Amino acid sequence: RRHDMLRQTSRALVSAAGRATGAPSTGSLSNNSSAACASQWVQNRTIGKVGVPENYGQIDGVGTSFLGTPVNHRELLAKRPVSPDVFDVDGSSHYKFPAVALSSITNRVTGVFLSGAVGFGGAVSALGGAEALPVFVELFKSTLPILVFPTKLVLSFPFVYHTLGGFRHIYWDKTTNGIDNQSAKQSSLALFAASGVGAAALAGY
Repeated sequence: RRHDMLRQTSRALVSAAGRATGAPSTGSLSNNSSAACASQWVQNRTIGKVGVPENYGQIDGVGTSFLGTPVNHRELLAKRPVSPDVFDVDGSSHYKFPAVALSSITNRVTGVFLSGAVGFGGAVSALGGAEALPVFVELFKSTLPILVFPTKLVLSFPFVYHTLGGFRHIYWDKTTNGIDNQSAKQSSLALFAASGVGAAALAGY
């Protein structure tokens, strides 16, 4: 039965395509004509504007109602909110990212950074031998001493943040406490602060 309904829907779509593009609806279109009409309809369709048949989704009584499409789907479509891009043309943000969102993004970024750092260290050791990485570090320290602290800070923060963030997630998983919005915001701010302090301490060591 579902196969028959799908076949009827396909025929109805082709018929609607013909009506939308001005092509005659004869019911005896050839395969090539049907494909051409359908292709033209797909290229020109713009949901909510001229080009979409009024009975789109509920064509000729069959449509997609068996998939759960509501009868008033066009009314619901018109009421659907349109989300703007995250950033405007001038680079400003449409949204204010809450601390929890920034914490989640930072957790992912620090994880990628740590993976890259470990990969770099492994590549140096693989190509130059076991002593290559320590030699590289000492050479960097002697050549660019002014960059030692900033570099250690950049390397320390992802390590501290990702580690503490992992402990927080373990606590969440084990207890389900602290996942509400207010608690998550407080723990996110505390995570940033503790990571900053811990990274500075490691960088100055």
